[in-house]
Amino acid sequence: MDNTLRVTLVCNAGLLLEYHGTTLLLDGIYGKEGHPFSNLTPQVWKQMKAGEPPFEKIDYLLFTHAHPDHFSPEMTLEYLQHRPVKGVFAPDTRTVAESGLVEFLKEQGTPCALLSEQTDRTGFRVTKEITVRAFRARHLDKQFEKVKHFCYLITFGEKKLLFTADIDYISEDLSRLQGIHLDGVFVNPLFFSVLCHRRFFKGTLETGHLVVYHIPFAADDTMAMLPILDRNLARWSEDRGTVTALREPFQQVCF
Repeated sequence: MDNTLRVTLVCNAGLLLEYHGTTLLLDGIYGKEGHPFSNLTPQVWKQMKAGEPPFEKIDYLLFTHAHPDHFSPEMTLEYLQHRPVKGVFAPDTRTVAESGLVEFLKEQGTPCALLSEQTDRTGFRVTKEITVRAFRARHLDKQFEKVKHFCYLITFGEKKLLFTADIDYISEDLSRLQGIHLDGVFVNPLFFSVLCHRRFFKGTLETGHLVVYHIPFAADDTMAMLPILDRNLARWSEDRGTVTALREPFQQVCF
């Protein structure tokens, strides 16, 4: 059996995770306004709902938090009306409650894990080989400190990937993961810059492969993130491990 774990960028923080015939979509269904990041194009959204490649079979939907560049409960409901899944992981928020998403999932008999403070106490085994663990971590920026924001530690066989979304790398040190070797850690460009310059983040990440994601495509880069990212990539020393930047539609990295 092919043991390759494939991670494909949809756009922004949206990722397809494929392992042994099971596919997870993380932060891949979200709205069109209220953020400066790249959106799903109408064509890609149409492909998703029609189950066209590479979206033929999505088994689980996972969301880190309910900001409009990561998760739209209304669009997720629309997607599920076209394409059923085996389960959904989403933050337990008012916007989720008011969207009708949870009620629809109950009617369909689809398991839904509503993430809360207590979620970190256990992992969810979604297949014999894949375990999903979500844990609350503060969102970057004081104005968002009350946002229900979750990181995911996902185990695929012997491989472990950490997805940090918009974690507050100043107040969080990820000490709960001490002693766990991570095959890959996904960080946004701000977190990568902090790691690159060795400042602010007081924790350690036991990994040999950093993946930078949550990057606007070139045509949407109104904040000039890409030039800063390029400088940081040039500064990164190979002896600190491999770094990959996911910046093009459907770019892929394998573990």
